[in-house]
Amino acid sequence: MTNGAAHPGDAAGGAALPLTEATSVAGVRVRPVDAWIEELLSRAVRRYNRRPRPAGIAASTGVTEPTDARAVIRRACVRSALAGSATGALATGAAAATAETNGLGGLVAIPAAVLAMGGEMALRLLLHVRMVCELADLFGLRFDPDEPADVWALLALTFGVVEPPQDTDDPAGVLARSARERGSDVAKHLAVRLAGESAARNLVPVLSVASSSITSWVVTRRLGDTARRYLRYRRALDGALCDEALRPHVERLFEGLWFIFTADGRLKPEETALLAAVLRQLPASARACQNDRLADDIAWIERLRGVPEGARAPLLRALEIAAAVDKFASLRERKLLAHAAAALGLRADEGGLDRMIRELEEIGTLGVAA
Repeated sequence: MTNGAAHPGDAAGGAALPLTEATSVAGVRVRPVDAWIEELLSRAVRRYNRRPRPAGIAASTGVTEPTDARAVIRRACVRSALAGSATGALATGAAAATAETNGLGGLVAIPAAVLAMGGEMALRLLLHVRMVCELADLFGLRFDPDEPADVWALLALTFGVVEPPQDTDDPAGVLARSARERGSDVAKHLAVRLAGESAARNLVPVLSVASSSITSWVVTRRLGDTARRYLRYRRALDGALCDEALRPHVERLFEGLWFIFTADGRLKPEETALLAAVLRQLPASARACQNDRLADDIAWIERLRGVPEGARAPLLRALEIAAAVDKFASLRERKLLAHAAAALGLRADEGGLDRMIRELEEIGTLGVAA
């Protein structure tokens, strides 16, 4: 993702992803579905990026996340629901034609319905990518079409391709796999998930019209809300992730983000995606002992005492933004910030934290002076 320059969180695997082709038994070269999905997504992002960049939230006076971002999501939901209902209607028609002709009509109707489901799957993916790109534009950000790591992460988390890190004994390992997972890896799982979901909701004639439409709406809405929140996180923390003073101490920042995000209990999908983006900046050697470190917030507080003077204020600032970016700072988060500030020899700015929350509520992003 970029805001004029490539974001360091997306640096890993910056080259265009290779698209492999499989050879069938008959000798005909057939591109696998996952490679097809991978190329479709990259082309959709590249095509969108050719459009003129509109003014983002921070650069305009009437654009806010609560209004404009939700309008983008509603439009995508309507389009996705219409595509789903059309596919359901075609599946119902295929079942009726097969029954009325004693199975003869199924020779044409069933393949047509299968093709329609495949087309609807591709159309829905394009609608999802378009929606996510439009949301990114509102925040003044854009995705890298050669390595759209953010888009893959959002799709994987929305469709349940990635297991929640806090549900495993190896949370750092799950995040590390998410961080280095290539689009082709996600696409394989995504292809199976999308095809199974499309077939399941079109199995029952007549009811498939409503079920396909409703499911398409719900999934699109879930992806849109996750993307909207994730982009808010990335825009708010973009400065901290690019701060030269913090570059040598990204490991401390990553651990701090983990403790802030998990202070409320479960990690949200957008928080998992952001942690994976930050983890991509860490060298492999720094990931080795992360499980032990992510289990001990007291030891993390002690390690903050070793952060040099020039990086202390930017690090605390990044942690305060992380606590505010979900528009609510719990008592546990505030206590964690107070302990971190004390270890850094600074004072936590409670008033500044509340101001950031209000600004995020009203606009959806933070001003330069926030």
